[in-house]
Amino acid sequence: MKIGVLDARLESFKTELIVVGLFAPSEEVPDELKSVDVRLNGAIAHALKGKEFEGEWQQFRLVSTLDKIPAKNILLLGLGKKEDVNLELLRRAAGLSAKIVRDFCGITEFSTTLHNVELLDASKQERAQAVAEGSVLGAYQFIKYRTVDRQKIKVIQSITLVGDGVEPSVKKGAVLAECENLVRDLANEPASNLKPEQLADVAKELEKLGVKVTVYDKKGIEKLGLAALLAVNRGSVNEPRFVVMEYGSGKKIALVGKGLTFDAGGLDLKPDDSMFTMKHDMCGAAVVIAAVKAVALLKLKVHVIGVFVATENMPGMDAYKPGDIVQTFSGKTIEVVNTDAEGRIVLADALAYTEKVLKPDAIIDLATLTGACVVALGNVCAGIIGRDKKLIEHLIKSGNVVGERVWELPFFKDYHEQVKSEVADVRNLGLIPRSGGAITAAAFLSMFVEKTPWAHIDIAGTSWSDADLDYVRKGGTGFGVRLLVHALENWGE
Repeated sequence: MKIGVLDARLESFKTELIVVGLFAPSEEVPDELKSVDVRLNGAIAHALKGKEFEGEWQQFRLVSTLDKIPAKNILLLGLGKKEDVNLELLRRAAGLSAKIVRDFCGITEFSTTLHNVELLDASKQERAQAVAEGSVLGAYQFIKYRTVDRQKIKVIQSITLVGDGVEPSVKKGAVLAECENLVRDLANEPASNLKPEQLADVAKELEKLGVKVTVYDKKGIEKLGLAALLAVNRGSVNEPRFVVMEYGSGKKIALVGKGLTFDAGGLDLKPDDSMFTMKHDMCGAAVVIAAVKAVALLKLKVHVIGVFVATENMPGMDAYKPGDIVQTFSGKTIEVVNTDAEGRIVLADALAYTEKVLKPDAIIDLATLTGACVVALGNVCAGIIGRDKKLIEHLIKSGNVVGERVWELPFFKDYHEQVKSEVADVRNLGLIPRSGGAITAAAFLSMFVEKTPWAHIDIAGTSWSDADLDYVRKGGTGFGVRLLVHALENWGE
């Protein structure tokens, strides 16, 4: 998809459709449309006075220009009350407009002036970036496997932001959105077509951008001593992968991702309704790949290390079993209480290796780790836990700016007591069933990061959506890319 900028008056350039945002209540023609409305013989003013369009949030009205100006249509889009509109709402409006243009109007190229809407707390450049992000995210579709009537499927091919001085911001917004869409593609891909090897291949492609990528196959993993990863992989016929990506210089910030390309639960098999979406259990790894890609494309001045483990968790003949004692890279041992709590087991090796071998200044891990986090927070925000308050506050701030919110959960010592084992160093489930599961999972992970500032983000509820939501498409959401990139870009703060 092509996205660009054009500096022109609305009545002077050719386009299939122009999107214009209006606040509620909309009673008068806004200044940017007055000259256009004169040429349309007051069609817009008539719609506003007749209460056919009042600017309420998500309300829209299509006005045909009847060839009186080069643009063929104008889409009036309601933004709601001015005092309620912020950058995230503008981003959502942009995503919504892309869907309306494609699905309701059947148009594949359009122009927008949404970024010209004045907000008290946002510059023109910030608005342009948000609109670019929302437009590209809203236009996303996963239609790779659609064959019936494929020629009837409408795909947005071109988006133009009308205005001047915003081209760098638009380019940046497009890069971030396209990287987030990469995560969506990977999450939506059938697990049979995206095995650990293929996920590692996606990371390998970043070498074209100057990223150093090291991929370890099963033999390499054995030499490294990542025994916990190998234990989880035992039930699968597909070999695991361990990947390290590195870009930039300076203070080293490590991003660590969980990459379960399919999670059947192992011998503790998941119920069928839970298993259907487990192709997206690799979203933590996908977000790390995409975040490193965005950093490289934007040439950010930061030293980022991306690490992920990739495997399946299957109930094969040699699958690890409840009651097993698993060795780890760190030397600590894990009592396997339930084979479906495998994400924390593979992350134990990834985190310990990252700290002891790569020696970063900070570690942030992302994982679709627990159903308990979904129960606690739903799909509105992700959970965040860690030992470094400054790091957590930085990530929370970034999440609020980009619209990918995270909420800090408590991390009292009492939770750590619940993952102590009588027969090993740590158990992979808390002592009290269904109690504080997201927190005890983080307590488990903390055993494998001893000194480095560390934060864990549980994206189980935010990485997948069962419905279309403004710029979110049903399926993989890509949540976390913009959050991480913003945090890295503003690391000095």
